[in-house]
Amino acid sequence: MVSIRRARVDDAERVGLFQTLTWEQTYRGIVPDSFLDARSLRPATDHWTERIGTGSRRVFVAESPEEQVIGVASTSRSSGDSSSLPSLELSTLYVDREAQGTGVASSLLNAALNEEDAHLLVFSFNKRAQRFYAKHGFERQGDRQIDSGTGLYEERWVRERGRPSQ
Repeated sequence: MVSIRRARVDDAERVGLFQTLTWEQTYRGIVPDSFLDARSLRPATDHWTERIGTGSRRVFVAESPEEQVIGVASTSRSSGDSSSLPSLELSTLYVDREAQGTGVASSLLNAALNEEDAHLLVFSFNKRAQRFYAKHGFERQGDRQIDSGTGLYEERWVRERGRPSQ
């Protein structure tokens, strides 16, 4: 049985290492090797410590019965800007390759977003992720853009549950 809970500051190292693992599993051969190699040399523990500690992100972890991290989701909220996007952004959704297709991603998404409107960025090549987000009510919005870290195209996807049907 998988458990999902809010991350604590003492989870930051495990979350950073897990992020490095899932990027390696998912993006090796797609994202420039130099980008992934740099990430693996310095896992993002400090970033996750700050995010969890200050609350700049709400972070959730999915753990196996053996208490291994098998998924991470995080959200951030914009502060009342004039953007037409929902204020809630799904910033992170990572699931270990072995746990994909088991419902862990859906459970993490539901824990992180509840029923709120939200937006996210997804790489344009990642059709599996796009199908997953579409299944959960997200739609592509706007033009593709270049991710500054990887140089790859990404797309904005938005879920607006209160919007009338067209």
